[in-house]
Amino acid sequence: MNLLTEPWIPVRLLPAGRPEKITLSRLLCEDGHWELCLPRDDMELAALQMLVCMAQVIFTPKDVGELKQRIVSPMSPEVFDSGCAPFQDWFRLDHPDYPFMQVRGVKAKEFTPMDKLLAGVTGATNSCFVNEPGLAACLCEGCAAIALFNQASNAPSFGGGFKGSLRGGAPVTTLVQGEHLRQTLWLNVLSEDKIIENFPWHQETKKQRPSWIEPLKAGEVVPAQKIGLLRGLFWQPAHIELLASDGEQSCSCCGFVAKRLCDRFNKAKFNYTITDLWPHPHGARIAKVKNGVREEKFVSFTTTAPAWTQLSRFVVQRQIDGRNEGQEPSAVVRQAQGVIKSLRLNIGGYRNNQASIIERRHEIIFLNDGWSSKTGVVHELVGLAIGYRDALNKALFVFSNGFKDAKGSKVKGAGVSVHEVAKEQFYRRTEDTVLDSLASIDFANPAPVLLAMGERLRLLDIELFENSVRPYLNDPELVRTMAISRNTLRKHLKALKPQQDGEE
Repeated sequence: MNLLTEPWIPVRLLPAGRPEKITLSRLLCEDGHWELCLPRDDMELAALQMLVCMAQVIFTPKDVGELKQRIVSPMSPEVFDSGCAPFQDWFRLDHPDYPFMQVRGVKAKEFTPMDKLLAGVTGATNSCFVNEPGLAACLCEGCAAIALFNQASNAPSFGGGFKGSLRGGAPVTTLVQGEHLRQTLWLNVLSEDKIIENFPWHQETKKQRPSWIEPLKAGEVVPAQKIGLLRGLFWQPAHIELLASDGEQSCSCCGFVAKRLCDRFNKAKFNYTITDLWPHPHGARIAKVKNGVREEKFVSFTTTAPAWTQLSRFVVQRQIDGRNEGQEPSAVVRQAQGVIKSLRLNIGGYRNNQASIIERRHEIIFLNDGWSSKTGVVHELVGLAIGYRDALNKALFVFSNGFKDAKGSKVKGAGVSVHEVAKEQFYRRTEDTVLDSLASIDFANPAPVLLAMGERLRLLDIELFENSVRPYLNDPELVRTMAISRNTLRKHLKALKPQQDGEE
């Protein structure tokens, strides 16, 4: 299977075409409006990201003008063939010496089933509820390549002794969504000048080969600034070798019939050290100064909070100051500020507990025209919504845990974490309000939408508070606690509500 020449991309024509597999040349050189077609959202996002990475390293646009041309028009077959020529053997999944993202001859005590390569199929707390039985029983080479890339780039490591991706254990991926697959792909490819801006060492590492062609040495210490773009985008942190069987059969993932399917693989621990953080172009980063030392990491999902609560990190660039952490959106989102008007942000990732996946996340958030020059409004809108969340949480925390009065005596609380339940209800019932506000706001005049959203969230806070304390109305020991917590809510809501003309 050669990913550059053979049909492996599972798609269907928009708006409702039949599923089929196409080649990379059909995707890039024809004007069909395709969308990816796989049974899991994370596999679709991984397939998109892999296609973006392939286009990025093989067909890098020389400037923004050429990038815009590729967004609107298919590539010529001559340009495609010329670009692929130097890479013909690098993307062969079954190459006899250096197979794509693998190591030939991996020694393992026993085979590992394919479900360990398909993130979250087993070992996740909710795996039996969100995956079809036998989903990873045997994968065609196209699906196996996608799973291999996803495990290396986006998923937690295999466990103790195995290295994770260059972005950490379970990073959030943020890509720009277009009208169809080819447009989406090019919207996430950096032009040459943007690469140099994000990778000052690009010229020195431009001819660097990927790790399956030029392997790391055991115990090697590698500075992030020595890792080139191709090597980093297709970084393989583990030693893996796919094992395939011949015989016509349906792929358990995409459902297409294939003559060769991967049903197991070998894996082995491999130790090395990366110093510093490699600035992967598909993830937002946050930074802070701790004990005089700058610490930087990629954004990840660490709680059940929806993606909009971190939206400021995904689109707003902020420098570190004395009180706030710094944040930097992904390079592709920063490039999009000069390329597109409105933004559909494709956000995906896993929430994990070490090697175990707790939750699979995939969301698309739309920002209205004007976002690129007014990202501070996004920060303000998200901050306002979080403020109402915190107002409710602080008031119900007092009700749940009690408080100390002026004499220092402990006043009883409900002893039940009603604030956590109310927080989840807040997320569920506010998501449409927040996302609709982001999609409709006039960034040049945001006040009307901010005021309307704030009023809806204020009324919801009051409703959720009253619903949370209602079961305890007849408990005389909680009368005082309830009054104090209600006053706490009023105080925080008053602080959040902008003053109208004539108000004091």
